[in-house]
Amino acid sequence: MAGKNYKFLWLAIGLVLCLISQRTWGIDSADRIITAIHERYKSPGGLVLTYRREVKTKTMSMLGSRVKGDLASGKIYVLPPDLLKVEQKVPRRETLVTDGKSLWWIIPEEKRVYQYSSEQFGQELHIITDLWESPSRLKKRFNITVLKEQKEGRSVIEMIPSPQWEQVDRIRIQVSKDYAPKVLEMINPIGTTTTFYFDAIEPAQLTKESFRFVVPEGFTVVHE
Repeated sequence: MAGKNYKFLWLAIGLVLCLISQRTWGIDSADRIITAIHERYKSPGGLVLTYRREVKTKTMSMLGSRVKGDLASGKIYVLPPDLLKVEQKVPRRETLVTDGKSLWWIIPEEKRVYQYSSEQFGQELHIITDLWESPSRLKKRFNITVLKEQKEGRSVIEMIPSPQWEQVDRIRIQVSKDYAPKVLEMINPIGTTTTFYFDAIEPAQLTKESFRFVVPEGFTVVHE
């Protein structure tokens, strides 16, 4: 009887150690991935990203690839921690730029500029600047794990804002074997998914002046 008890005890200890090992591996893997991304893309001059973006509601996502969401494409310029410019080329030309104080949304077709305060800087855009931050800063703002599933041979990390964000429930990033972010998905609390596909990520020579905006002559400014 005692022998059976000892056998059960060792089996239980083995299972516990296995679970601890898996948990530690998961955390280490997340650390390794975000550290590798930071090391690969840290650049004093910032980054330029060629992107395609798709927005799908929860209902559209349930219908699968047969349904295409709201599509757009262009370039994103990032100078961490808080400077960002999005130049959309498709379906129409629009620019979104923030200098850390104000946010400007420029629509040339309408000759309009919408101005917002930096506090209104959308959380969906914040993650695009946050992603390149140091691992220590990222871990202070997000709970980061590696998902078991893989997409096309890529690792998938999930980042959950801590404390919670109003506009974003969780972020999932597909990372290639050489630690290049390829797909970034942002899921909001009602299930709408905004997906960015990064076709290229390259170092740039950006400065604060790159994000300075002057209202073009003939444009109407709308203060939001």
